[in-house]
Amino acid sequence: MSSAPVITQEISASAAPALMRVRGLHAFYGKSHIIQGVDLDVGAGEIVSVLGRNGVGRSTMLKAIMGDVDARGSVTLDGREMVGLQPYEIARRGLGYVPENREVFAALTVRENLVMGERRGHAAVGWTIEQMFELFPKLAERAEAPVNQVHRQRRP
Repeated sequence: MSSAPVITQEISASAAPALMRVRGLHAFYGKSHIIQGVDLDVGAGEIVSVLGRNGVGRSTMLKAIMGDVDARGSVTLDGREMVGLQPYEIARRGLGYVPENREVFAALTVRENLVMGERRGHAAVGWTIEQMFELFPKLAERAEAPVNQVHRQRRP
Protein backbone atom coordinates (compact mmCIF):
# COMPACT_ATOMS: atom_id res chain seq x y z
CA MET A 1 0.00 0.00 0.00
CA SER A 2 1.49 3.35 -0.96
CA SER A 3 0.65 6.74 0.40
CA ALA A 4 1.11 10.25 -0.92
CA PRO A 5 4.48 11.94 -0.44
CA VAL A 6 4.78 14.17 2.60
CA ILE A 7 6.19 17.63 2.03
CA THR A 8 7.87 19.22 5.03
CA GLN A 9 9.06 22.78 5.09
CA GLU A 10 11.43 24.63 7.39
CA ILE A 11 9.34 27.65 8.30
CA SER A 12 11.05 30.95 7.62
CA ALA A 13 10.77 33.83 10.07
CA SER A 14 10.23 36.30 7.25
CA ALA A 15 6.93 36.68 5.48
CA ALA A 16 8.62 37.06 2.11
CA PRO A 17 6.67 35.88 -0.92
CA ALA A 18 7.46 32.42 -2.25
CA LEU A 19 10.38 32.19 -4.63
CA MET A 20 8.76 29.09 -6.10
CA ARG A 21 5.05 28.41 -5.87
CA VAL A 22 3.39 25.18 -7.02
CA ARG A 23 -0.40 25.07 -7.27
CA GLY A 24 -2.62 22.17 -8.32
CA LEU A 25 0.25 20.24 -9.89
CA HIS A 26 -0.80 17.07 -11.69
CA ALA A 27 1.68 14.82 -13.51
CA PHE A 28 1.13 12.01 -15.97
CA TYR A 29 3.02 9.14 -17.56
CA GLY A 30 0.88 8.47 -20.60
CA LYS A 31 -2.65 7.86 -19.29
CA SER A 32 -1.43 7.19 -15.74
CA HIS A 33 -2.23 10.09 -13.40
CA ILE A 34 0.73 9.97 -10.99
CA ILE A 35 0.72 13.30 -9.09
CA GLN A 36 -2.63 14.76 -8.11
CA GLY A 37 -3.02 18.33 -6.92
CA VAL A 38 0.29 19.19 -5.18
CA ASP A 39 0.57 22.65 -3.60
CA LEU A 40 3.96 23.86 -2.37
CA ASP A 41 5.66 27.16 -1.55
CA VAL A 42 9.42 27.59 -1.29
CA GLY A 43 10.77 30.89 -0.01
CA ALA A 44 14.26 32.24 -0.62
CA GLY A 45 16.71 30.44 1.65
CA GLU A 46 14.22 27.78 2.74
CA ILE A 47 15.00 24.10 2.86
CA VAL A 48 12.15 21.85 1.78
CA SER A 49 12.05 18.06 2.07
CA VAL A 50 9.80 15.69 0.16
CA LEU A 51 9.35 12.43 2.05
CA GLY A 52 7.56 9.23 1.17
CA ARG A 53 7.89 5.54 0.45
CA ASN A 54 9.21 4.21 -2.83
CA GLY A 55 6.76 4.70 -5.66
CA VAL A 56 4.65 7.50 -4.19
CA GLY A 57 5.79 10.12 -6.70
CA ARG A 58 8.58 12.17 -5.12
CA SER A 59 10.81 12.06 -8.20
CA THR A 60 7.85 12.44 -10.55
CA MET A 61 6.79 15.61 -8.73
CA LEU A 62 10.28 17.08 -9.19
CA LYS A 63 10.37 16.00 -12.84
CA ALA A 64 6.96 17.64 -13.37
CA ILE A 65 8.25 20.88 -11.85
CA MET A 66 11.27 20.69 -14.19
CA GLY A 67 9.19 19.96 -17.29
CA ASP A 68 10.51 16.42 -17.75
CA VAL A 69 7.04 14.80 -17.62
CA ASP A 70 3.60 15.88 -18.79
CA ALA A 71 2.21 18.24 -16.14
CA ARG A 72 -0.84 20.41 -15.51
CA GLY A 73 -1.29 23.13 -12.92
CA SER A 74 0.98 26.03 -12.10
CA VAL A 75 4.65 26.29 -11.17
CA THR A 76 5.97 29.82 -10.82
CA LEU A 77 9.58 30.74 -10.18
CA ASP A 78 10.05 34.32 -9.05
CA GLY A 79 6.55 35.06 -10.39
CA ARG A 80 7.12 33.55 -13.86
CA GLU A 81 5.13 30.53 -15.02
CA MET A 82 7.17 27.40 -15.80
CA VAL A 83 4.53 24.81 -16.79
CA GLY A 84 4.63 24.30 -20.53
CA LEU A 85 8.28 25.30 -20.91
CA GLN A 86 10.99 22.90 -22.03
CA PRO A 87 13.40 21.68 -19.31
CA TYR A 88 16.28 23.69 -20.79
CA GLU A 89 14.14 26.86 -20.64
CA ILE A 90 13.31 26.18 -17.00
CA ALA A 91 16.99 25.58 -16.23
CA ARG A 92 17.93 28.86 -17.91
CA ARG A 93 15.50 30.63 -15.59
CA GLY A 94 17.41 29.28 -12.61
CA LEU A 95 15.73 26.04 -11.56
CA GLY A 96 17.66 22.77 -11.60
CA TYR A 97 17.16 19.09 -10.82
CA VAL A 98 19.91 16.73 -9.77
CA PRO A 99 18.68 13.13 -9.86
CA GLU A 100 19.85 10.72 -7.20
CA ASN A 101 21.16 8.21 -9.71
CA ARG A 102 24.67 8.17 -11.12
CA GLU A 103 24.03 9.60 -14.57
CA VAL A 104 27.38 11.14 -15.42
CA PHE A 105 29.64 11.15 -18.44
CA ALA A 106 31.77 8.12 -17.55
CA ALA A 107 34.57 8.87 -20.01
CA LEU A 108 35.09 12.39 -18.62
CA THR A 109 36.93 13.44 -15.48
CA VAL A 110 35.19 14.69 -12.35
CA ARG A 111 36.16 18.27 -13.29
CA GLU A 112 34.87 17.86 -16.87
CA ASN A 113 31.52 16.56 -15.56
CA LEU A 114 31.22 19.61 -13.31
CA VAL A 115 32.10 21.94 -16.20
CA MET A 116 29.24 20.36 -18.21
CA GLY A 117 26.83 21.64 -15.57
CA GLU A 118 28.17 25.19 -15.43
CA ARG A 119 25.91 28.03 -16.45
CA ARG A 120 27.86 30.21 -18.83
CA GLY A 121 27.34 33.96 -18.77
CA HIS A 122 25.69 34.07 -15.35
CA ALA A 123 28.64 34.67 -13.03
CA ALA A 124 26.47 36.17 -10.29
CA VAL A 125 24.23 33.10 -10.21
CA GLY A 126 25.19 29.68 -8.93
CA TRP A 127 28.46 28.16 -7.86
CA THR A 128 31.94 28.09 -9.29
CA ILE A 129 33.82 24.83 -9.53
CA GLU A 130 36.29 26.18 -6.97
CA GLN A 131 33.41 26.76 -4.52
CA MET A 132 32.20 23.20 -5.10
CA PHE A 133 35.71 21.92 -4.38
CA GLU A 134 35.77 23.94 -1.13
CA LEU A 135 32.44 22.46 -0.07
CA PHE A 136 33.33 18.93 -1.22
CA PRO A 137 37.12 18.49 -0.82
CA LYS A 138 36.98 14.85 -2.00
CA LEU A 139 35.86 16.15 -5.42
CA ALA A 140 38.96 18.34 -5.56
CA GLU A 141 41.16 15.35 -4.70
CA ARG A 142 39.62 13.37 -7.56
CA ALA A 143 39.15 16.25 -10.01
CA GLU A 144 41.35 14.78 -12.73
CA ALA A 145 40.27 11.16 -12.30
CA PRO A 146 37.88 9.61 -14.83
CA VAL A 147 34.43 9.40 -13.24
CA ASN A 148 34.10 5.69 -14.03
CA GLN A 149 37.14 5.03 -11.79
CA VAL A 150 35.73 7.16 -8.97
CA HIS A 151 32.40 5.29 -9.15
CA ARG A 152 34.13 1.91 -8.96
CA GLN A 153 36.04 3.04 -5.87
CA ARG A 154 32.91 4.41 -4.12
CA ARG A 155 30.38 1.65 -4.83
CA PRO A 156 29.58 -0.67 -1.92
